[in-house]
Amino acid sequence: MTRYAIVGSGNVGSALARLFARAGIEVGITNTRGPETLRPLTGPTVHAVSPAEALDSDVIFMAIPFPAVEQFGKSRPDWTGKIVVDTTNAHYSSPEVQVSPHYVAERLPGAAVVKAFNQLPANVLGAQLDPALGRRVVFIATDHPEAGDRIAELAADLGLAPLQLGRLDEGGRLIEAPGPLVLRNLALLS
Repeated sequence: MTRYAIVGSGNVGSALARLFARAGIEVGITNTRGPETLRPLTGPTVHAVSPAEALDSDVIFMAIPFPAVEQFGKSRPDWTGKIVVDTTNAHYSSPEVQVSPHYVAERLPGAAVVKAFNQLPANVLGAQLDPALGRRVVFIATDHPEAGDRIAELAADLGLAPLQLGRLDEGGRLIEAPGPLVLRNLALLS
């Protein structure tokens, strides 16, 4: 069974926790402020875990501010075998930062980085959509097709409509702020 973890409990981490809870999928969540601050997000399938437990998961949702990525990358010397879902946006970073998922991948050596769950405001991402309107679209970009397929399958299990956009240098640019697909709240009818 795949183990999922959310690192960060801010707006995006909280939205992801709500998605997992609604879908009834087990996930661990951690932050730097401690487990007592996670109580409002926990429930039958969402569990507070230590940072070490979160980093031992198979799929790790990196729901932290972009400036914290470098320090986060130092949490493990080798990220091989991990799928890291990059939910960050580098819109406040320095102009020297290349496409943010490439920056993230360089700081997480060995990880299969998947850019996803970042194009919508957190309150929209975590909100339940009326089924009559379809399933909310979440875009996915990665240089690792197998990882992209796994995250697309998970997104569907979370009640979303995944659309894969290709590699990080192509699709990743489209969903990185201020890309043309950022803030596009789209739905697909099932």
